[in-house]
Amino acid sequence: MMKTSVLAFALSAALAAPAFAIPATTLDQLGQGLDVQYTVVDNTQEDWVSFRAKLDFTNQSAQTLPASGWAIYFSHIRMVKNVLTDQVKISHVNGDMFKLEPTASFVPLAPGQSLTIEFDASDWQVAKTDIMPNWYLVSEENGETLTSLIASTSNHINGSVPTKPSEELAFVSDFSTPQQWKRYGSAAITDYYDPFTAQDRYQRNADLSVLSQATGVIPTPAQIAMGSGQVTLDSNWVIVYDNGYEDQAMFLADQLGLTAVPWSPATQKRIQIGWSQVQVNGVQKWDEAYNLHVDPAKDIISIGAADGAGALYASQSLLQLIEGNQVPAVQISDAPRFAYRGLSVDSVRNFRTKDSILQLLDQMAAFKLNKLHLRLADDEGWRVEINGLPELTEVGSKRCHDPEEKACLLPFLGAGPDGTPESNGYYTAQEYREILTHAAALNIEVVPEIDIPGHAHAAIKAMEARYDHYAAQGNLEKANQYLLTDFDDTTQYLSVQMFTDNAINVCMDSTYNFVDAVVKGLVDLHQGVQPLKTFHFGGDEIAGAWVNSPVCEAFIANNTDGVNSVSDLSRYFVERISVITANYGLDMAGWEDGLMHDGQVYPRSEMANTTLWGNAWQNIWEWGVADRAYNLANNDYKVVYNHASHLYFDHPYEPDPNERGYYWAPRFTDTRKTFGYMPDDVFANADFTRAGAPITKEEVVASAGVKKLLKPENVLGLQGSLWAETVRTEDQFEGMTFPRVLGLAERAWHTASWEANDNAGIPADEAARNSDYNHFANLLGQKVLPKLEQAGIAFNLPVPGGVIENGVLKANTTFPGLTIEFSADQGASWQTFDVLNPPAASAGVQIRTVSGQRTSRVATVN
Repeated sequence: MMKTSVLAFALSAALAAPAFAIPATTLDQLGQGLDVQYTVVDNTQEDWVSFRAKLDFTNQSAQTLPASGWAIYFSHIRMVKNVLTDQVKISHVNGDMFKLEPTASFVPLAPGQSLTIEFDASDWQVAKTDIMPNWYLVSEENGETLTSLIASTSNHINGSVPTKPSEELAFVSDFSTPQQWKRYGSAAITDYYDPFTAQDRYQRNADLSVLSQATGVIPTPAQIAMGSGQVTLDSNWVIVYDNGYEDQAMFLADQLGLTAVPWSPATQKRIQIGWSQVQVNGVQKWDEAYNLHVDPAKDIISIGAADGAGALYASQSLLQLIEGNQVPAVQISDAPRFAYRGLSVDSVRNFRTKDSILQLLDQMAAFKLNKLHLRLADDEGWRVEINGLPELTEVGSKRCHDPEEKACLLPFLGAGPDGTPESNGYYTAQEYREILTHAAALNIEVVPEIDIPGHAHAAIKAMEARYDHYAAQGNLEKANQYLLTDFDDTTQYLSVQMFTDNAINVCMDSTYNFVDAVVKGLVDLHQGVQPLKTFHFGGDEIAGAWVNSPVCEAFIANNTDGVNSVSDLSRYFVERISVITANYGLDMAGWEDGLMHDGQVYPRSEMANTTLWGNAWQNIWEWGVADRAYNLANNDYKVVYNHASHLYFDHPYEPDPNERGYYWAPRFTDTRKTFGYMPDDVFANADFTRAGAPITKEEVVASAGVKKLLKPENVLGLQGSLWAETVRTEDQFEGMTFPRVLGLAERAWHTASWEANDNAGIPADEAARNSDYNHFANLLGQKVLPKLEQAGIAFNLPVPGGVIENGVLKANTTFPGLTIEFSADQGASWQTFDVLNPPAASAGVQIRTVSGQRTSRVATVN
């Protein structure tokens, strides 16, 4: 694709300019009155290749939609392949943006008339959140581009964005047939997933039982012994701290409303915080380790820790144990399983505000997570202020209707013509430093990610805007200083997210000027608050770039860096940015595919950083790539297990069209699955293929190139990830994160006795795992989730299970202790379900889970 400025301008002008104008008032009336209904017709028509959908347009306005002079722009995550009418055409703009416009055959749509358009698109769509909101009309009047949001597609309902997809995306038809909710269906391949019924859920929860007075801490301490009795906290208690533990004492004092002092004559009713040695099972522990002893006989709570982090975590365990003002007698000795216990947050696809991140940090610390991997740049946005490069946020942090992308990016992911509070925004230098300050106080390291060389559309467009600005002044030296584009590159490629221009050119020196400037900018932002330790360069999903770049052709023909073909360029890029980051004294990290090519790991010896680690993520069992984590570790890279099968929180909780999230790895991931992840035997986590067919460890090992972890010391820990394509609001974000992240915290901190260990030859103990989960689930349902509700965290409410036996309703939930309600009058009234006195019921009774004012999706028991 030609990338000259002249051609780009011509193309964008052609995209932007309808043939005839529609006045603004008419366009607005059409936007308000054009009813759009999107229906998935059949995903199984052509296995793996395409699905059919239809658009029903009904003109409920007083204006006629004319034969020409308009276009509809919309986000669509699948490539439109074939439109089954001659009245309109649909063209791909870039990324997930498409344009629907009338052809010469279009018949004007008068008030009251309807038009149905069927089309085929790639792959499948089996969930409502696959369809993006906020479609809009575009026209012109007197040379000015006009836009009008099509109100029927808006995801703002009564002024706010609902959490439940069925409410947020009301213009998307229900998925009521197997052809709609299955991805494929033929003799060649079977999709085994159907939406869970109430009876299905009841059976899935059948091994869970309510434990009376469930006690404990999440994540589970290495050693914990509950005693008898309790202490009662009141205003007479005081917190006394040793030298070096003032910050942790002040934190606890603030949480409990008590006073913290360096010394007190009181011998009773004190919480003593100070240094101590910590032994777990006879082994000395240091980093983040602690002892906690609640002694009712003496009215003393003792916290001893090897460092400040340990004292903080002891305080967090204490806070979990408090009920009202009562603290049970307990003795804990504890230390973490892994040094790296992380959560990756995508703040790009949809923006997470500073306050949102601060609240998240509080909860991460409460459950002893210590790494926030913050994704700050991607195709769809740039989210942090970098000194000297204002275009990154001036252009890259906003979405709007601007086909040239000079003032903003296109409104990807359903942002609409003017963008939304969720699509637009960035962290100012001050806000970013506030995040760092809060994280540092909670023993959380912030690892910023700027994804390069792929996933860089936002950076590319921002630097092209910079180029145009300085070129117009005649200052070509400054215009070219940070340019990421070879304008003469004719390479045609399509990234996974359908971008045609999202790979920065790795053969240009200006690219490395840019990387250096960004790294320096981040180092400066961190300085004096939380010094930057690691730069995460992403490196994932590079799609066929640079093949026809004259700059790269010249570089490949004449270099001394061992670059003999385009396939060598990714390695060359990683080696160069390794030097850049090492020059700032930084470690470096990337996604697994950024550190290898065609299954071959780049030579670790050629990387300049002292520590370099990869996030191992793509472990689709039947694809033969589940060995990437072992491959990296065996080749002396550090590794963070970030496996999509268990640790990607952008996936649905259930295989239901009304659940939020993509489903490209597993069809769904619930809290129980995350809790059950076994880091000491990655292949033993194999359970089902993407289609839902059972798959065994033995099958996965047979297809793996690397079958054994030879250097377990290179495994740093675990990380969960929440990608935000379908996650817009704070409540949606919290629902996708919690409570699954607590299962992650459990496995990252605590080694359970039931886990498989490949190197030790120990298989999983399924009965013990189920019993342990029952205790974990009871703690969540009875203790943890109510506290999250009080803290304003909109955690996901699971849909309950239910059956009718002998005319009596039985119901259960995956978190025993949560309130279940039932309705016998189609939701007109609701009553609390009492498991000890189950009500009489007949088919059609409805059930839901409740917490505070929030409710789960409703299930019908038949």
